[in-house]
Amino acid sequence: MSSRERSTRSKQSQPNDNQSAMPPSEETIFRIPPYYFLHVLDQNTNVTRVEVGPQTYIRQDNERVVSGPSKMIVVPPRHYCVVENPVVKNDQGQVQFDPSGQVRLMHADLEVTF
Repeated sequence: MSSRERSTRSKQSQPNDNQSAMPPSEETIFRIPPYYFLHVLDQNTNVTRVEVGPQTYIRQDNERVVSGPSKMIVVPPRHYCVVENPVVKNDQGQVQFDPSGQVRLMHADLEVTF
């Protein structure tokens, strides 16, 4: 193997400066910009929740970031979207949770959002 091939291989094996050495799920601090979110799995209860930006989220030891940060979908003016299996809300418009902390859904229902 020539010295040029060795130097090329050594350069390829080094991570780039802008890449993190740890996988995203093992990072501890996440800076979530506005209109972004991430999914966090609590491994004690096996419930996934959504953390919404802007915020600096610090991951606990019993949590794992499943995906994100991902950009939110913004519905433009004079448009609509159809939500399948929307959440259950009370009279004050607050989202309802079951005893394990998961959001209650209206299965086989559609909701049109403007």
